[in-house]
Amino acid sequence: MREDLLYGLTDEQIHKVYQCKSSIEILALAKEEGVELTQEQLAAINGGCGASADDKKDNHRKIED
Repeated sequence: MREDLLYGLTDEQIHKVYQCKSSIEILALAKEEGVELTQEQLAAINGGCGASADDKKDNHRKIED
């Protein structure tokens, strides 16, 4: 993952991200840590998949159940 996408995370959180083996694990980690992901971060995690029009309205989106 690009270093600039990890900005604002603690060293411990960054280490946990690098231990993840899939995008699902990264999303679960973000939810567990209460981290709000930017659209750019979500796109990187999802392999560049586009976000919906509603998601593009906000720069951040909290991972929820």
